[in-house]
Amino acid sequence: MSELPSSDHSTRSGPDLRPLVARTGGSAIEAVYGLILAASVLAVSYDASDAGRVALAVLVTAVAFWLAHVYAHLLGRGVSEGRGPTRAEIARALREHWSLVAVVVPLVLVLCLGAVGAIPDRAAIVAATAIALVELAAAGAYAAVIRGAKPPRVIVSAAIALALGLLIVLLKVLVH
Repeated sequence: MSELPSSDHSTRSGPDLRPLVARTGGSAIEAVYGLILAASVLAVSYDASDAGRVALAVLVTAVAFWLAHVYAHLLGRGVSEGRGPTRAEIARALREHWSLVAVVVPLVLVLCLGAVGAIPDRAAIVAATAIALVELAAAGAYAAVIRGAKPPRVIVSAAIALALGLLIVLLKVLVH
């Protein structure tokens, strides 16, 4: 039986090959949401000719949703518990939800390559979209691997994650 990936990478040598959603300092749930959010912004920007504007849209959208998630978390907790948050709880919520923003940084960097003329704008937008979708598929595969799934199920899990990402992109395109 093959060894499962360790969740403690401080004891492993070599590169960390986990998908970005598993390597962010915060919630993997928020990281997956950030990728889906970025893919939807990229989808509606598919015909855009300015990768710099798309990069800004992806980053600003991620930051706005990060703040909204933090606020919703803190407000919901306040309603449930009947008290305001402590500074430590605010700091923890900011850190925990930060992965929603952290996961879009590589996409923004690719888009910036288009903005500075290193690659064509359209190529940057297509590449960022592809990276987001591949990362979603990798997250699906990784989730199966850490559950101990055999290769066929890992492939199915990756395919489902990719298909859901593509579906969200398609729905976003159809609405806009």
